[in-house]
Amino acid sequence: MRKILPVIAMLIGLPVAAPAQEVANNAQFGDWIVACEAVSTQRTSCRIVQSQSIAETGALVAKFVAYPLAEGEALLVAQVPMGVYLPGGAVFRPADDETAEQQSMIWQRCAGAICEAALQLTADNVENLAAAESIIFGYQANPGQDPIVTRVSTSAFADALNAIRQE
Repeated sequence: MRKILPVIAMLIGLPVAAPAQEVANNAQFGDWIVACEAVSTQRTSCRIVQSQSIAETGALVAKFVAYPLAEGEALLVAQVPMGVYLPGGAVFRPADDETAEQQSMIWQRCAGAICEAALQLTADNVENLAAAESIIFGYQANPGQDPIVTRVSTSAFADALNAIRQE
């Protein structure tokens, strides 16, 4: 099993090249939005983001951030509101296959108003997510309560990652 923390540390410390193609900041790929920031005058770091909130209050349900890695892999991070019941886990599976095995994400940290869970995805995982069109993601807010479950669109996931993938 791969460790996620070293991957995150590598992402922070690695030099970042320009995306393989020019992609505008805030470009939309399905429900995924490109978010880029300047690392230096000649380097940009990009990720894709999908946020879900409660319409009436604007309260965060979950925010998903994906970073492209080498060889078609990606780091998928789920951010949920602070106070989540960590032993309850953070899991997802393809929405159209109730018999599919759930993928467990690893809780990384809680800071400020969010807690983060992450999972390094293989190239096959990335393609499978895109083929699934959507996933069901869930986490438990409090012990003994039903989990919070949300559907996350993945229909343009691979396209968005490939558009910002580093050369």
